[in-house]
Amino acid sequence: MRGRMRNKFVRKLKLVPTIINLKQGLVLHRKFPTPYDDYKENNLSELVVEDDNHFEEEEATVGSKETELAEEKLLVAMATNKMASCNNEYPSLTDFKELCPPGGNHSIILYTTSLRGIRKTFQDCNTIRFLLRSFKIMYHERDVSLHLEFREELWKILGGKVIPPKLFIKGRYIGGADEVVGLHEMGWLGKFLEGTPTHSSDSPCTGCANMRFAICSNCCGSCKVFAGNRDNNDEFFVRCSECNENGLVKCPVCC
Repeated sequence: MRGRMRNKFVRKLKLVPTIINLKQGLVLHRKFPTPYDDYKENNLSELVVEDDNHFEEEEATVGSKETELAEEKLLVAMATNKMASCNNEYPSLTDFKELCPPGGNHSIILYTTSLRGIRKTFQDCNTIRFLLRSFKIMYHERDVSLHLEFREELWKILGGKVIPPKLFIKGRYIGGADEVVGLHEMGWLGKFLEGTPTHSSDSPCTGCANMRFAICSNCCGSCKVFAGNRDNNDEFFVRCSECNENGLVKCPVCC
């Protein structure tokens, strides 16, 4: 009975792996790898290579972004320095083209229009007019819609059919609304207007309400006057010689 139990115990003991047997199995496993081990090793190597390439791509992307940011900062710094230098050096009137309207050698002349057919043109005229009035200076406004000679005068000076507003300061052509507003925002318009006669009254003209024109008293704005021939007793109308094509005359109070 005891012999049988001993034999069973010995058989089970042989089935238990020892440390030596485990070591031998590992050695054999290393010497003779299975196809699964080869597949695993190859895949791991590919994964490692892909991770390295992905890391290098990320480094290149980060480096390019940092370079772009550095270039943007450099451009901003250059623009800021340029603006600072421009602010320190004010331009003078001699930098603008010399185009002098009649009677504009030592004065400020603004060509405008009072017609509201084109809203932007009308608003641009009001913008420059408001800027000049804010400086409380004396300037001469010439409305091309009220007087045909002013329009022909402006076209002759600039050499073409231009649209108001157009500003001239002491015989120099400054430009239209965009140029004048830009100079004002940079603080240069006030420098150009220094030394110009000023006026302290904000009330409109009593003769024309700042329109610079009044209705002709000779023809009452009709541009026609009654005339007759005493010899033949003929009566007829003739063109009024005192007003313009619109029946207006320059204001005797402010012009």
